[in-house]
Amino acid sequence: MQKSSGFTIVEIIIVCIVVGILASVVIVGWSGALTSGRDRTRAAEQKDWAKRFETYRQRFSVYPASNVAGTAALTGTHCLGVNFPSSRCINASGTNQNASSDIMQLLAKVGTLPDYQHTTTRGGYVGPWVSYIAGTPGNIRIYQAFEGASCPADTTQDTTYTGGTVCYIQFTKN
Repeated sequence: MQKSSGFTIVEIIIVCIVVGILASVVIVGWSGALTSGRDRTRAAEQKDWAKRFETYRQRFSVYPASNVAGTAALTGTHCLGVNFPSSRCINASGTNQNASSDIMQLLAKVGTLPDYQHTTTRGGYVGPWVSYIAGTPGNIRIYQAFEGASCPADTTQDTTYTGGTVCYIQFTKN
């Protein structure tokens, strides 16, 4: 009987199974690392915008609270930044971006504005955005959508959705 120098079909199948298992472990790990990296960038951007609001308050003794002309109070929700997918922040039916909006013009008075590449989360959200909440004295919240299930340090969870979480940093208007 002659001995064959090739591999048997069983050996080839076992090698394919092992390679498949290793590949799936690497792909799952890589996907988690990408999600974590995107969320770290989103958290940095949210904190960067919060610093802009604080810098404005330090320089002018108030948070940005009126339009550029000083004739009307800022209310509602505003995108922070430009270059949002579909030219909208929040979600597909959310607020239109406007680089020349009053809030962007006011914050530009205290330095160069952040310019991040915005990506949509699995739930269709994209941020950051700011909301002026009515009341006495009222609050300003800087929101950001994350793909992870929890909020970064120094933020508060607003809502969860399929595939992520919306978190905010809050200031009390003076």
